[in-house]
Amino acid sequence: MRSARETGATVAEGGYDYFLVGKWEAGELLPALAEGFRVRPDEVDIAYGEDGVAAEDRNWAAPVQCEAYPVHGDCSWILQLYAHGLAEVPDSRTLGLRLARWAGRVVLYSAPLIRPSAYWMATPDGRVGRVRMYDPDDDRPDGTWRLETMELTVPQLPCVTVDVVYEMIGDEIEDHRPVHALRALVAALRECCPEGGLELRGSLATGTHDRFSDFDLRWTVPGERFAEAVAGAGAYLGRSLPLLAARSDPECHDTPGRRLLTYFFRDVPLFWRLDLEVRAATPPAGPVPAGGEWPLPLSALANAVGAVKAVARGRSEEEIRGLLDRGFARAGSRERPTGRWAADVVRLADAAERAAGDGDPAAGELAARVRELVRDELVEGVPG
Repeated sequence: MRSARETGATVAEGGYDYFLVGKWEAGELLPALAEGFRVRPDEVDIAYGEDGVAAEDRNWAAPVQCEAYPVHGDCSWILQLYAHGLAEVPDSRTLGLRLARWAGRVVLYSAPLIRPSAYWMATPDGRVGRVRMYDPDDDRPDGTWRLETMELTVPQLPCVTVDVVYEMIGDEIEDHRPVHALRALVAALRECCPEGGLELRGSLATGTHDRFSDFDLRWTVPGERFAEAVAGAGAYLGRSLPLLAARSDPECHDTPGRRLLTYFFRDVPLFWRLDLEVRAATPPAGPVPAGGEWPLPLSALANAVGAVKAVARGRSEEEIRGLLDRGFARAGSRERPTGRWAADVVRLADAAERAAGDGDPAAGELAARVRELVRDELVEGVPG
C-alpha cells in the first residue's frame, strides 16, 4: 500500500487523503462519501483493501474515486480520494467536517507540510485543530497508527494528550519565533492554574494566521479558581515575557464567568499580543476583579498597531482609515489620516503619547515601539 504521504494528490486537483478515527465499518464509507461530496451513492466508486479491485471492475466514470485501506490503532481506514467533473469540489477542511458530522466521529486530513506527523482534525461539532500522529514504525511492530497530541478536547478521545501542536504552527508561517513566545505564555498560564484548559482561538486555530497574527487563547478554569486566575494571569505571564501593557475589556465586566484580557509584551514584536478569554467552567465563587485597566491613549496605540498590520497585509483603504480615525478619537485628537500611512501612524503615536502625559510611562514606551514598527514595516517594508 502506498502511504498517504506518497499519493501526490493536491486539493486543487480534487485529491484528498483522510484518516478515519475510531471504528468505521466498510459499509459506512459509501454513504459518508456521498454525503461529503453531495452526490448520489452510485456516483462513488470504492476499491477496498490492500489488493484493491481489478481495473475492469471499477466504475471509472464515477466522479468520486476512492481507494480505502484498513489500518490499525487509533485509525481504522485511510482513504485516498479523487473527485472530478463535479459542480462543487469541496476543500479538505469542508469535506472533513462533512464526514465527521455525518459519522459523529473524528476525521483527519493531511496538512500541506513536509513534516510527516502533521495532520488536521475535523470534529463532529464543527471544529478543526492540528494533530500530531505517528505512522507505524519499529517501536510498534503491530503496525498501528498513534495519535499523540491534538489541539482540541474531544470526548471520544479521552486518552490523547491535548496541547498546542507548536511545530506545525511554525512550519505554516516558516517562522518558529512566535512559537517560542506562545509556548512560554501557555506554560505560564498552566502554572497559574494547572486545572485550567487552554484552546487556541482565531486565526491560529484555523490555520489562517501569518507573521502579523496575534495570539488568541481561551482559558477555561474551575469556578472556584476564576477570580484568582483573572487577578493573577498578568503576574504569571510577566515572568515568561515582561509585560508592557494590560487591559480588561469593559464589555465583559458585567458577565460573572467571562473576562477578555489583552497583553502587550516588551521583548517580542507588538504584533504578538495576547488576547486571553477567561471562562469559568462552573459558576465563579466570590467577587471577580475586572482585571487590568487600559486607558484611552493605550487603546489608541493599539489602533496604531492594528493600522500597521492592516497596511502590511494589503487591506482596504477604508479599513486602514477606520483604525486610524478611531485611534485619533481615543487620543482626543482632531487629526485625521491623510493616506500617507507611515506618517499617519507616527502622528497617531505622537498624539497618544501626548494624551497620556508623564503619568503613564507604559504609553510612552508603547508609542516608541509603534514608531519603530513603522520604520521596520512601512518604511523599509511595505510603503506607506
